[in-house]
Amino acid sequence: MPDQSTVIPNSSTKDQTSGMSSPATPPTEDLEDSVLNFRPHHLRPQDLKHADSFSSVSSYENSEVDEDEDEADRDNSSSDPSSPSTLHQANSKTFAPSASSPLAKSHTRPQEQRPGGGTLLRPAGKAHDWYAGGRVTSHGRWFRDSQNRTLLMRGVNLCGNSKLPTTPNGSTHLNEGFFDHRNVCFLGRPFPRDQADEHFSRLKRWGLTFVRLLVPWEALEHSGPGIYDDKFIDSLIELIGLMPKYGIKCFIDPHQDCWSRFSGGSGAPGWTFEAAGLDLRKFKTTGAAYVHNTNQDAGDSPPMVWPTNYTKLAASTMFTLFWAGDTFAPNKMYQGEPIQQFLQNRYLECYRHLAKRLSHLDALVGFEVMNEPHPGYVGLKDLKRYDFNTNLFFGDSPSALESFALGDGMALPIEVWVKSWPFPTKKERTRIINAGNESAWLDGECLWKQHGVWSVNEKTGKPRLDRPDYFTTDPNTGEKLDFNRFYLDFVNRYSQAIQSVLPSAFIFVGPIPNEPAPVWAPGDHEENIVYAPHWYDLHSIFNKSFDGRITHDVQGLSKGQNVFSATYFGLKGAKKNYHGQLANVLRLGLQNVGSKPCLVGECGIPMDINQRAAFISGDYGYHAKFLDAVLSAMESNLLSFTLWNYNTTNDNTYGDHWNGEDFSIFSLDSPQPSRIGEGGFPVGGVKPSLRQEAPNFAKEVMKRAAAQQTGGDSILKDDSASDATRGDNDDEEAATIMNDGSLFDRSYFCFDHESTHDDGPDHIEHIGGRALDAVVRPYAAKVAGEPLSSNFDFNTLQYTFRYCNYIETPVPLVHVSNPEQSSRSFGGSSDSLGSSSSENNKDGGSSPTTSLEQSSNLFGHPPEGTVLAFETEVFIPSYHYDDTGLEILVSDGDWRFVKERQTLYYRHKDMEPGAVHTIRIKPRSMLAGGVSSKAIEGSQSTGPVPGNKPESDSNCGSCSIM
Repeated sequence: MPDQSTVIPNSSTKDQTSGMSSPATPPTEDLEDSVLNFRPHHLRPQDLKHADSFSSVSSYENSEVDEDEDEADRDNSSSDPSSPSTLHQANSKTFAPSASSPLAKSHTRPQEQRPGGGTLLRPAGKAHDWYAGGRVTSHGRWFRDSQNRTLLMRGVNLCGNSKLPTTPNGSTHLNEGFFDHRNVCFLGRPFPRDQADEHFSRLKRWGLTFVRLLVPWEALEHSGPGIYDDKFIDSLIELIGLMPKYGIKCFIDPHQDCWSRFSGGSGAPGWTFEAAGLDLRKFKTTGAAYVHNTNQDAGDSPPMVWPTNYTKLAASTMFTLFWAGDTFAPNKMYQGEPIQQFLQNRYLECYRHLAKRLSHLDALVGFEVMNEPHPGYVGLKDLKRYDFNTNLFFGDSPSALESFALGDGMALPIEVWVKSWPFPTKKERTRIINAGNESAWLDGECLWKQHGVWSVNEKTGKPRLDRPDYFTTDPNTGEKLDFNRFYLDFVNRYSQAIQSVLPSAFIFVGPIPNEPAPVWAPGDHEENIVYAPHWYDLHSIFNKSFDGRITHDVQGLSKGQNVFSATYFGLKGAKKNYHGQLANVLRLGLQNVGSKPCLVGECGIPMDINQRAAFISGDYGYHAKFLDAVLSAMESNLLSFTLWNYNTTNDNTYGDHWNGEDFSIFSLDSPQPSRIGEGGFPVGGVKPSLRQEAPNFAKEVMKRAAAQQTGGDSILKDDSASDATRGDNDDEEAATIMNDGSLFDRSYFCFDHESTHDDGPDHIEHIGGRALDAVVRPYAAKVAGEPLSSNFDFNTLQYTFRYCNYIETPVPLVHVSNPEQSSRSFGGSSDSLGSSSSENNKDGGSSPTTSLEQSSNLFGHPPEGTVLAFETEVFIPSYHYDDTGLEILVSDGDWRFVKERQTLYYRHKDMEPGAVHTIRIKPRSMLAGGVSSKAIEGSQSTGPVPGNKPESDSNCGSCSIM
């Protein structure tokens, strides 16, 4: 424990800064207190005045930042020429990247003001505001900002309901109008415009400001080939245009599951089946797909897990034609084009059109190629039996050959599999499918039969496989084929199409689920590629259970690992299990794709685990432990990620309204305990859900979407201010809601621009959140160096982050021999710097700026076109730390914590290449810890002489903010 501490009552001081006199010995890999050395805090906060300098990119000149200043930062800098922001603007030309600089590869549109406020050198933003650091770029495996800081980005998928149309209601428990696939509308996805402030503010408060925005192909081109829904695109433009206000950036996810809604998933328009010659109305009777919308009758086949559709006729055929129709179905044409070219060209042109329409938006950083691509039949070695280790057997489980025959009108006995132990499933029985001998093909004959893959045995009347290696070799040459080659050829085409209209766009590429990434070959597209795999604990998801006792390495089991060695016990075992699996995903990705940024595009947990007990009790303790294990593995592998998912229409009855899934971290029906105590049990009662708090909300969601479709202008009003007060009479309340222009009484809620007495877990914006104890967590967002380790202790709320200076500086720096030279560079005088330094030194401390200039060859005024920051920004959520003391410890340098921004700004002092820096925060309650609330005067410095590194320092010092 520290010898000295300063306890600062939170009620009297909003913004505190700590100055550190000298760097400490770099900590080792062991993160115990006995090994990590922190500098003792010895300066009074009122004495900490810092001169403007090149290394101060967020400015430490103010001693306090209130909410008014914080809101002002959301606007652009003041026009007052004497303001610090304006002074930085005047010098911005000196540090702006030149046109020839690598930093000129930009995701900020030309001549556009920074919504985050400030300038390139004074972003005045929050840790989780992705505009505050300038443009998002990349270097090796890391995302970077304009100051060459490493970005560890996190956010959400927005959102699961975007897979489904709003008109008719596409929820998978409904079937009205399901087959009228050309006359659908996705307006109101992911949520109507008038809900934007509510949801974006919530995500900002939770620190989840990097968004994977779902935009299925069907949402854009449902009416027919080349007919785009520009009204829906207009709504996306409006929604994405609001993101900068909340510090949010996004990339577009052309989401699909099992090809399309009509083959049991989501994604492609219904007319794509017509192009392939498939009759989507016959998928149920022929077993070509299990579609939840059409399986509503008594006696229907047993409930299934939707991924099993990947191995059924409809989805497998569509993927095969999309990737490799020229090779495997050369006789199939549509509208004068080979089927592969027709499908790929429509897809490419559709998303190129979207990219062109969105190209002016500063929030957009890129496009994904396709969610969870599947090879279909390409590379399938055994057409008579799927591999049990790599495919899910559940419910009706026909082989590829059996699927061909069923689709061709044959009735066959098909295996039915059920859940079991120790293996996930086992064969229970067989049942006859397609007893009516219907065909899934519009012309009555199987496409694969036409191409000679199979035929009917004339003697037995059973299907016969004629070319067992048809999908593993070139049918014409016999050359062995690899799906990854087909996939990468399309990645190249897609990347070029998107970057032809949006040159700076990142291209996010994911592998086949549960498979390693494809190997990039010479000539494959390299520009701005991001490796974006997905990861889930498949065992817990399949069984919808988690108690923290046992987890399994499904990744290892699929490769033949022994079940005992793939079994882990306890929460520590779960974290070890998950860490190892993700480490393999990252390692193989960097090995196969190359040194590219890595972002896990999907991760999360089902919220309906353990027989949905939490829906009744409000106790999400097991969920929080489960999700903490997942996110701890993400953090220990230093991965950026987007959680699956934030669904604005989730409820306890139908979950995410898609195929029985319920993953959303937000729910209209989520009763949230006021506090979660030890053991994960609720303390202090249960808060009402959004549906209870606002009973008209859920039923009005679809009305608002319908109003948008019909062009109701009054529905699209910005209702940031509340127009009505809640009435006691339900009829009066309903009338108020219907007449206030928003259809929703916003008086129930207040957001960032409104004052509130509670920033902690009871803040109004947390209503509807699920497992927030794990979801909302501190993280280093912008790092002035290369990250080494990140660890959040879910039980103690202690967060420890370590990083090192770049071994090779990302940009060249000029040695500064004296402060006078530096002062001229910043337009100031050496006297002004000296004045600030002397004030800082009156308690024995040293000015960070001066000591850096005198002791480091790496500090100095960079050449034109260069920006390098020395400030790290850490998101510290008030959810966890609002009502506790906050102890902040750093290994060297100084820091400033701004509670209203939920941000810790940290400037390291040791500039030696490879020098390691450590930040640790932990709660320290005055009541629980027995610490006196009286502020302790800072002691005189006893630290070592500036410029000399101590061998060790037994004083583990800190500043505690109560």
